[in-house]
Order: sequence, then structure tokens, then C-alpha cells
Amino acid sequence: MIRKILIVEPDPKLARDMFLLFHFERGRFERERYEPEVAGSIVEAAERVQATDFHCIIMDVNLPEMNGYDAVSFIKTISKNTPIIVSAEHNSLELETKMRQQDVYYYHVRSFGQDELRLAVHSVFEELQNVRNTQKLRMKTTTPVVLKQLHSSLKTEQ
Repeated sequence: MIRKILIVEPDPKLARDMFLLFHFERGRFERERYEPEVAGSIVEAAERVQATDFHCIIMDVNLPEMNGYDAVSFIKTISKNTPIIVSAEHNSLELETKMRQQDVYYYHVRSFGQDELRLAVHSVFEELQNVRNTQKLRMKTTTPVVLKQLHSSLKTEQ
């Protein structure tokens, strides 16, 4: 499974570091791989989100066009269910509160390190896999019941 990640980061060095972090990272199985893309602005991010279904978005809180909490709201109007991880260089109670009010998946402070960010992204894909497994399980358990009902109704008609 290809896991598509959009990294919205205006700083080219940080964008490159995050791209490399996920470009060479593997999932639980060798066949799973991350496919990161980078957008340097919210406008570019919006265009990419409209064109591609991303599984996860990592967004810097300090974007040139608008602040992070407004950017999250904007992206959620385009892609409502995509988990968004917000990354911040510095933390404050006010900023963290505003970001959490936007229902972000995770609020990452860079001083916590890249392992923390990597774990948050892994968590996104674990949840997606759990949802898929639950849907498959529902389909498997529902189908025999439907078939039994069909067989029963056919027998009563004869």
C-alpha cells in the first residue's frame, strides 16, 4: 500500500528533512511505503489536496499566507476527513489551544524530535488499517447472513 503524505512547509531545509524522513521510511511490511510530497505554501497545498487523495497532511503552523489554525480550517473545507498533523517550532498554551480547537490529529513541537513526528504518522496509518480491517470483517460476516436469507427465501418460494 502506498501511503501518501503531504508536507506543507515553507522552509526548504525543513521540507527536505521531512521529505527524506518519510521517503526512506518503511511501514510494517516491505510492500508498504510512504510517498511524501512537499508544498511550500497553503495555495500549493490546496491545489495538491484537490488533485490527490492524501492519507495524512503534515502542516507547519507558520505559513506565509495565513496562520496555522486558519490554514487547517481551509484545508478541512477541501478534505474533511484527512488527518492533519501540525508542526510548530515554538509552543505556547494559546497556540496549542487554538490548534486543538481545529481538531488536528496531532500537535507536534519540533523540539520533541523527528521520532515523535514519525510515531504520529505511524499512528495515522495504524488507525486507517484498523478501519479497513473492521470494514473487511463486517463484509465477511454480513455476506453469509445475506446468502442464508436468500437461500431461505428461495426454499420457501418453492
